[in-house]
Amino acid sequence: MARNFIILIFSFFFLLFSMFFAIYIGSVHIEFRTIWYIILDAIGFDLPQTWTLGEQRIIIYIRIPRVIMAAVVGAMLGMAGVAAQGLFRNPIVDPYIIGISSAAGFGTALMVVLGATIFSLFTLPLVSFLFAMFAILLVYELSQTTFRLSTSALLLSGIAISFFFSALTSFILYFSESKAHFILSYLMGSFWGISWNKVYITLISMIPCSIALFFYAKDLNVMVFGDEAAQTIGVNVERSKKVILLLMTLLTSTAVAFCGSIGFVGLIIPHSMRLLTGSDNRKLIPLSGIFGALILVWADLLARTLISPREIPVGIFTALMGGPFFLYLVIKKKALGELK
Repeated sequence: MARNFIILIFSFFFLLFSMFFAIYIGSVHIEFRTIWYIILDAIGFDLPQTWTLGEQRIIIYIRIPRVIMAAVVGAMLGMAGVAAQGLFRNPIVDPYIIGISSAAGFGTALMVVLGATIFSLFTLPLVSFLFAMFAILLVYELSQTTFRLSTSALLLSGIAISFFFSALTSFILYFSESKAHFILSYLMGSFWGISWNKVYITLISMIPCSIALFFYAKDLNVMVFGDEAAQTIGVNVERSKKVILLLMTLLTSTAVAFCGSIGFVGLIIPHSMRLLTGSDNRKLIPLSGIFGALILVWADLLARTLISPREIPVGIFTALMGGPFFLYLVIKKKALGELK
């Protein structure tokens, strides 16, 4: 217990350090002391202005929202990955592999092409959530057998749903040349152009969902032993499954709506944390949230600085990490005879 607490505290402070460092690094050099003064002034401290208006705008309206969004989205994807792996009782599952990302991405691309803003900034996350929810419910139903949840059926149906919605997105791209570049850049995953309003909406989704998911961590722990065992202990299995599915889908679809497809974070982080601290979801959820945030803050920092002033989509970095990691998991499980 003490070891896990130390890991949690250390990782949290390292995340804060990483966020400040990411705010400091950029194409325009601004002294660290100046950045600190700008932040203190913005939160209410009355300081003599020793910075320019341009420096203030860069820090307050460009770098800080972007870094916070990277951390929030990383946390959302990390916790959604824990929920997916616990719910489907499979460590090589994440919300992207089972079709949620493709469905949410299609919903967002559709709204971009139609120019629909029925609910203002809430339109994209709402439509993304509805499409993602449809996809995950379909995958869940296709994966159910008479006695258990079939891993093979889960992966196959998830891949099928993912390809289906990817094809629909490609169809949209083909017939909307004027917005094709924007949609394609979005689908690769990026934190470019993040505003405070988008950060606020993402936080509105993340905070209650993460708290609720933590309260369902005990149910996830019990459901590992099977539905019958969980019901015997007193868990309302069907209700818990529906709530966890809802939370997982809302976390993922909101991230996709504003930042595009940033894959494999929900696979790598929960699996790594499980190796580090064990399989108790009450520990996995907060730790996966913190380390997910940490990974994306650094990935985004690399994405915008490696070939500055041009940016590399952050989804490329996560795919480069996640692809080999996924293959490693498959090979490892195959060697242990666990793939069925």
